[in-house]
Amino acid sequence: MSALTIRLATPTDRDAIVTLMQRAYRGEESRQGWTSEADLIDGERITPEAIDQVLQSPHHRLLIAKNGEGKLIGCADIEHLTEAPDTCSFGKFAVEPSLQGGGVGKVLMLAAEAEACRSFAATRMIMTVIEGRDELIAFYARRGFAPTGQSVSMADIHSDPNMTRGHDLILLEFAKDLPKA
Repeated sequence: MSALTIRLATPTDRDAIVTLMQRAYRGEESRQGWTSEADLIDGERITPEAIDQVLQSPHHRLLIAKNGEGKLIGCADIEHLTEAPDTCSFGKFAVEPSLQGGGVGKVLMLAAEAEACRSFAATRMIMTVIEGRDELIAFYARRGFAPTGQSVSMADIHSDPNMTRGHDLILLEFAKDLPKA
């Protein structure tokens, strides 16, 4: 991991980000890692248009991680929540499936936290995890995230009811205090 480079994404990174997110969460390739949603959710994890919107928004900072050969191996987005000025939302977090568990995610998450503090003076970060994803919840707990008691049904935020294969998936919210700048 010594050759890991983390920087802000640019429009030229868009297609690689979409491909990485799909590989990390959907389809057979995602099963190489432990973040796969292949048994729970169908469809695209993210679209090129959604990444374009993130890259154009002054409220987002999309970070990417590249290995020593320049290959995109991770991404994470922080969104400054205007309704809660001290808070950023953490999402669009993906690591190359074959590299999951090797520390890339930890480093990328720390970089995202630092960017949230630097760019938005955030003192709090929130994120969501699908209920029942105990391994993921434990990962975030080891990084200081704790449940807030808030949740939302995926049916309330996705327009395609077939996407969740008939599962009533619930997103649980977690939060972490960030160091004051």
